[in-house]
Amino acid sequence: MRRQRAASARRIAREWLPYASIPVAYAVLGRLGERATPRAHVQPQLGFDELVFGGTAPTVAMQAELWDPDDPRWWDVAAWLVYLSHFVVTVAIALALWFGDLDRFRRWRRLVMVTTFAGFATYLAYPAVPPWLASIRGDLPRTDRVMKVMWDHLGARRMAAVFGQDSKVAFEVGALPSLHAAAPFLAMLFLWDRPALRAPLVAYTAAMAVTLVYTADHFVFDILLGWAYAAGVYALVR
Repeated sequence: MRRQRAASARRIAREWLPYASIPVAYAVLGRLGERATPRAHVQPQLGFDELVFGGTAPTVAMQAELWDPDDPRWWDVAAWLVYLSHFVVTVAIALALWFGDLDRFRRWRRLVMVTTFAGFATYLAYPAVPPWLASIRGDLPRTDRVMKVMWDHLGARRMAAVFGQDSKVAFEVGALPSLHAAAPFLAMLFLWDRPALRAPLVAYTAAMAVTLVYTADHFVFDILLGWAYAAGVYALVR
Protein backbone atom coordinates (compact mmCIF):
# COMPACT_ATOMS: atom_id res chain seq x y z
CA MET A 1 0.00 0.00 0.00
CA ARG A 2 2.80 2.39 0.89
CA ARG A 3 4.60 1.61 -2.37
CA GLN A 4 1.43 2.29 -4.34
CA ARG A 5 1.02 5.66 -2.64
CA ALA A 6 4.65 6.54 -3.32
CA ALA A 7 4.31 5.53 -6.96
CA SER A 8 1.11 7.56 -7.27
CA ALA A 9 2.79 10.61 -5.71
CA ARG A 10 5.72 10.30 -8.10
CA ARG A 11 3.38 10.08 -11.07
CA ILE A 12 1.45 13.16 -9.98
CA ALA A 13 4.69 15.08 -9.45
CA ARG A 14 5.97 14.02 -12.86
CA GLU A 15 2.78 15.13 -14.59
CA TRP A 16 2.57 18.51 -12.86
CA LEU A 17 6.25 19.40 -12.48
CA PRO A 18 6.48 21.13 -15.89
CA TYR A 19 4.00 23.75 -14.67
CA ALA A 20 6.32 24.54 -11.77
CA SER A 21 9.04 25.47 -14.24
CA ILE A 22 7.01 28.46 -15.45
CA PRO A 23 7.23 30.61 -12.27
CA VAL A 24 10.84 29.52 -11.81
CA ALA A 25 11.72 30.68 -15.33
CA TYR A 26 9.80 33.93 -14.83
CA ALA A 27 11.71 34.56 -11.59
CA VAL A 28 14.93 34.20 -13.56
CA LEU A 29 13.60 36.70 -16.09
CA GLY A 30 12.78 39.08 -13.25
CA ARG A 31 16.41 39.12 -12.19
CA LEU A 32 17.33 40.20 -15.70
CA GLY A 33 14.74 42.97 -15.80
CA GLU A 34 16.98 45.88 -14.77
CA ARG A 35 19.47 44.94 -17.45
CA ALA A 36 16.80 44.64 -20.15
CA THR A 37 14.77 47.77 -19.38
CA PRO A 38 17.17 50.38 -20.86
CA ARG A 39 17.14 48.63 -24.24
CA ALA A 40 13.40 47.90 -24.28
CA HIS A 41 11.57 48.82 -27.47
CA VAL A 42 8.40 50.85 -27.94
CA GLN A 43 8.23 50.20 -31.68
CA PRO A 44 6.64 48.73 -33.72
CA GLN A 45 3.82 48.32 -31.22
CA LEU A 46 3.17 52.01 -30.58
CA GLY A 47 3.36 52.93 -34.25
CA PHE A 48 0.96 50.11 -35.17
CA ASP A 49 -1.62 51.17 -32.58
CA GLU A 50 -1.49 54.82 -33.61
CA LEU A 51 -1.70 53.97 -37.30
CA VAL A 52 -4.66 51.63 -36.97
CA PHE A 53 -6.59 53.79 -34.48
CA GLY A 54 -6.34 57.15 -36.18
CA GLY A 55 -3.24 58.58 -34.55
CA THR A 56 -4.11 57.91 -30.89
CA ALA A 57 -3.20 54.69 -29.11
CA PRO A 58 -6.44 53.10 -27.83
CA THR A 59 -5.11 52.92 -24.28
CA VAL A 60 -4.92 56.72 -24.20
CA ALA A 61 -8.40 57.12 -25.66
CA MET A 62 -10.01 54.53 -23.37
CA GLN A 63 -8.52 55.93 -20.20
CA ALA A 64 -9.50 59.47 -21.18
CA GLU A 65 -13.13 58.36 -21.44
CA LEU A 66 -13.44 55.75 -18.70
CA TRP A 67 -10.69 56.06 -16.10
CA ASP A 68 -10.65 58.22 -12.98
CA PRO A 69 -7.81 57.23 -10.60
CA ASP A 70 -9.53 59.09 -7.74
CA ASP A 71 -12.84 57.28 -8.22
CA PRO A 72 -12.49 53.73 -9.65
CA ARG A 73 -15.79 52.38 -10.99
CA TRP A 74 -17.31 48.92 -11.22
CA TRP A 75 -15.72 48.31 -14.61
CA ASP A 76 -12.31 48.94 -13.07
CA VAL A 77 -12.98 46.19 -10.52
CA ALA A 78 -14.16 43.96 -13.38
CA ALA A 79 -10.94 44.67 -15.29
CA TRP A 80 -8.93 43.84 -12.16
CA LEU A 81 -10.71 40.48 -11.86
CA VAL A 82 -10.33 39.64 -15.55
CA TYR A 83 -6.62 40.42 -15.38
CA LEU A 84 -6.13 38.20 -12.31
CA SER A 85 -8.09 35.34 -13.88
CA HIS A 86 -5.02 34.69 -16.01
CA PHE A 87 -3.37 33.10 -12.99
CA VAL A 88 -6.33 30.76 -12.40
CA VAL A 89 -7.96 29.73 -15.69
CA THR A 90 -5.03 27.90 -17.28
CA VAL A 91 -4.49 25.78 -14.17
CA ALA A 92 -8.25 25.24 -13.74
CA ILE A 93 -8.44 23.80 -17.26
CA ALA A 94 -5.49 21.54 -16.47
CA LEU A 95 -7.15 20.32 -13.27
CA ALA A 96 -10.44 19.57 -15.06
CA LEU A 97 -8.58 17.59 -17.71
CA TRP A 98 -6.44 15.83 -15.12
CA PHE A 99 -9.54 14.32 -13.54
CA GLY A 100 -11.39 13.75 -16.79
CA ASP A 101 -9.03 13.05 -19.69
CA LEU A 102 -5.32 12.48 -19.04
CA ASP A 103 -4.38 12.49 -22.72
CA ARG A 104 -5.97 15.89 -23.24
CA PHE A 105 -4.33 17.09 -20.03
CA ARG A 106 -0.94 16.26 -21.53
CA ARG A 107 -1.78 17.94 -24.82
CA TRP A 108 -2.92 21.06 -22.98
CA ARG A 109 0.27 21.01 -20.91
CA ARG A 110 2.40 20.88 -24.06
CA LEU A 111 0.52 23.80 -25.59
CA VAL A 112 0.87 25.92 -22.47
CA MET A 113 4.55 25.12 -22.01
CA VAL A 114 5.57 25.77 -25.62
CA THR A 115 3.58 29.02 -25.85
CA THR A 116 4.88 30.30 -22.52
CA PHE A 117 8.53 29.57 -23.17
CA ALA A 118 8.30 30.92 -26.72
CA GLY A 119 7.05 34.14 -25.13
CA PHE A 120 9.83 34.14 -22.53
CA ALA A 121 12.45 33.68 -25.24
CA THR A 122 11.01 36.64 -27.12
CA TYR A 123 11.10 38.77 -23.96
CA LEU A 124 14.83 38.18 -23.72
CA ALA A 125 15.49 38.74 -27.41
CA TYR A 126 13.22 41.76 -27.80
CA PRO A 127 12.24 43.41 -24.49
CA ALA A 128 9.26 45.68 -25.09
CA VAL A 129 7.72 48.62 -23.25
CA PRO A 130 4.06 48.41 -22.12
CA PRO A 131 1.91 51.54 -22.51
CA TRP A 132 2.20 52.69 -18.88
CA LEU A 133 6.00 52.59 -19.10
CA ALA A 134 5.92 54.27 -22.53
CA SER A 135 4.08 57.15 -20.82
CA ILE A 136 6.74 57.41 -18.12
CA ARG A 137 9.45 57.46 -20.78
CA GLY A 138 7.64 60.19 -22.71
CA ASP A 139 6.81 58.09 -25.77
CA LEU A 140 3.06 58.21 -25.09
CA PRO A 141 0.64 60.74 -23.52
CA ARG A 142 -0.22 60.05 -19.92
CA THR A 143 -1.66 56.66 -19.05
CA ASP A 144 -2.03 55.13 -15.60
CA ARG A 145 -1.16 51.61 -14.65
CA VAL A 146 -4.70 50.76 -13.65
CA MET A 147 -3.78 47.53 -11.88
CA LYS A 148 -1.38 49.41 -9.59
CA VAL A 149 -4.09 51.87 -8.57
CA MET A 150 -6.63 49.08 -8.05
CA TRP A 151 -4.34 47.09 -5.76
CA ASP A 152 -4.13 50.14 -3.51
CA HIS A 153 -7.84 50.99 -3.87
CA LEU A 154 -8.92 47.48 -2.88
CA GLY A 155 -6.42 47.24 -0.01
CA ALA A 156 -4.73 44.17 -1.48
CA ARG A 157 -1.07 45.15 -1.31
CA ARG A 158 -0.03 41.73 -0.03
CA MET A 159 -1.44 40.14 -3.16
CA ALA A 160 0.35 42.75 -5.22
CA ALA A 161 3.61 41.43 -3.80
CA VAL A 162 2.86 38.15 -5.58
CA PHE A 163 0.79 39.02 -8.65
CA GLY A 164 1.13 42.76 -9.05
CA GLN A 165 3.54 45.59 -9.59
CA ASP A 166 5.25 45.01 -6.24
CA SER A 167 6.30 41.49 -7.19
CA LYS A 168 10.04 41.01 -6.85
CA VAL A 169 10.09 38.74 -9.91
CA ALA A 170 8.15 40.99 -12.29
CA PHE A 171 9.75 41.39 -15.72
CA GLU A 172 8.21 44.72 -16.64
CA VAL A 173 9.48 44.81 -20.23
CA GLY A 174 8.07 41.38 -21.06
CA ALA A 175 5.17 42.78 -23.07
CA LEU A 176 5.66 41.41 -26.57
CA PRO A 177 3.89 39.05 -27.12
CA SER A 178 1.14 39.30 -24.53
CA LEU A 179 0.93 35.94 -22.80
CA HIS A 180 -2.09 37.27 -20.90
CA ALA A 181 -3.83 37.46 -24.28
CA ALA A 182 -2.33 34.25 -25.64
CA ALA A 183 -3.66 32.03 -22.82
CA PRO A 184 -7.43 32.55 -23.34
CA PHE A 185 -6.98 32.41 -27.12
CA LEU A 186 -5.15 29.10 -26.73
CA ALA A 187 -7.93 27.79 -24.48
CA MET A 188 -10.51 28.84 -27.07
CA LEU A 189 -8.70 26.92 -29.81
CA PHE A 190 -8.14 23.87 -27.62
CA LEU A 191 -11.74 23.63 -26.39
CA TRP A 192 -13.44 24.66 -29.62
CA ASP A 193 -14.64 21.07 -30.09
CA ARG A 194 -16.99 21.63 -27.15
CA PRO A 195 -19.82 23.81 -28.55
CA ALA A 196 -21.18 24.80 -25.15
CA LEU A 197 -17.87 26.47 -24.28
CA ARG A 198 -17.39 28.43 -27.50
CA ALA A 199 -19.37 31.56 -26.63
CA PRO A 200 -17.91 31.90 -23.09
CA LEU A 201 -14.37 31.40 -24.38
CA VAL A 202 -14.80 33.95 -27.18
CA ALA A 203 -16.23 36.42 -24.65
CA TYR A 204 -13.39 35.76 -22.22
CA THR A 205 -10.74 36.20 -24.92
CA ALA A 206 -12.28 39.52 -25.94
CA ALA A 207 -12.67 40.67 -22.33
CA MET A 208 -9.01 39.94 -21.62
CA ALA A 209 -7.90 41.85 -24.72
CA VAL A 210 -9.97 44.92 -23.81
CA THR A 211 -8.75 44.74 -20.21
CA LEU A 212 -5.10 44.62 -21.21
CA VAL A 213 -5.43 47.67 -23.44
CA TYR A 214 -7.52 49.64 -20.94
CA THR A 215 -5.20 48.94 -17.99
CA ALA A 216 -2.16 50.10 -20.03
CA ASP A 217 -0.51 46.71 -19.69
CA HIS A 218 -0.36 45.99 -23.42
CA PHE A 219 -0.66 47.57 -26.82
CA VAL A 220 -3.09 46.04 -29.30
CA PHE A 221 -0.05 44.91 -31.28
CA ASP A 222 1.13 42.87 -28.28
CA ILE A 223 -2.25 41.16 -28.06
CA LEU A 224 -2.39 40.30 -31.75
CA LEU A 225 1.10 38.85 -31.55
CA GLY A 226 0.07 36.84 -28.48
CA TRP A 227 -2.84 35.40 -30.46
CA ALA A 228 -0.49 34.62 -33.32
CA TYR A 229 1.88 32.77 -30.98
CA ALA A 230 -1.00 30.75 -29.56
CA ALA A 231 -2.34 29.88 -33.01
CA GLY A 232 1.11 28.96 -34.28
CA VAL A 233 1.90 26.72 -31.34
CA TYR A 234 -1.54 25.10 -31.55
CA ALA A 235 -1.00 24.28 -35.22
CA LEU A 236 2.55 23.07 -34.58
CA VAL A 237 1.80 20.85 -31.59
CA ARG A 238 -1.29 19.46 -33.28
